[in-house]
Amino acid sequence: MKRILKWTGIVLGGLLGIIILAYAAVTAVSASRLNRSYEVTADYTLDVPDDAQSIAEGKRLYTIMCQSCHGEDLAGQTWSDLMSGEIQVANLTTGSGGIGSARSDEEIARAVWYGVKPDGSPTVIMPYELNQAVNADDMGKLITYIRSVPPVESPPPTLRPGPMLRIMHVTGMFPLVTAELVDLDAPPPGAVSLEDTLAYGEYRATFCTACHGTDFAGNDMAGGPNITAHESAIGAWTEEE
Repeated sequence: MKRILKWTGIVLGGLLGIIILAYAAVTAVSASRLNRSYEVTADYTLDVPDDAQSIAEGKRLYTIMCQSCHGEDLAGQTWSDLMSGEIQVANLTTGSGGIGSARSDEEIARAVWYGVKPDGSPTVIMPYELNQAVNADDMGKLITYIRSVPPVESPPPTLRPGPMLRIMHVTGMFPLVTAELVDLDAPPPGAVSLEDTLAYGEYRATFCTACHGTDFAGNDMAGGPNITAHESAIGAWTEEE
């Protein structure tokens, strides 16, 4: 019995040591990737209008793209638990703790499109698939809406990744760093003509993929149902339905 207990202790101790070393490696790799510096070399022109119609369209875009993380008042929010760690989403307003007064229009656009802050450090947990699809015209409208919102005070943004978030980041299960995944040399997409209804519909439908999946067949994790033309989905629905 003593021999069994001895060997059990040795095995368990060895496993614990392996786990500690593995997590130390994960921590080091994730920290290295989070602390990298990036340079955006893409060439583009940004026009930020200030008319009421553009602000209204910017609000619509913000509601679709940004509100779930940055909040209805743009003040951000905090996510925190033992395994994931703590994430304070940035306050986009000009209030104390916000980035609105500290960032130029171009710097805000760069952070959304490419996930890179003014100092070259990366943003985290940004939906790059959707953000990269935004054309320059819509980006201008999004920014003009952000500029129109009243200031809100909040703590400055923080990131303290927990074990689960670090592991998922390193293994590629949940990418944290947008700048690792996008082409920093590629300009944003050009505007799509309203007259080209199929192309314009495809552009707008990009923002539906976050919940419904890239093939629109549904996404169980996001709760989005199948919206393809299959008879079991919406194939028999009228346009009004």
